[in-house]
Amino acid sequence: MAERVFAGKLERAGFAGIWVGGHRPFGIDEAALYPLFTQELIEVMRRTIPAGRQGHVATGVIVKARRPG
Repeated sequence: MAERVFAGKLERAGFAGIWVGGHRPFGIDEAALYPLFTQELIEVMRRTIPAGRQGHVATGVIVKARRPG
């Protein structure tokens, strides 16, 4: 989901002071730490993604917001 779309959804849900930042590369090794990614999927990623790109297969983003009241 695009960052601006996610921020808009937070705003519509009543959040304020929305900040999107803290971008950092997310590689296969980091993905392997999350239960969302099965061992089988991690193995497929390692076989099919070139070695030079395995350190950055996604971008992690930090989002901060507050709920007024």
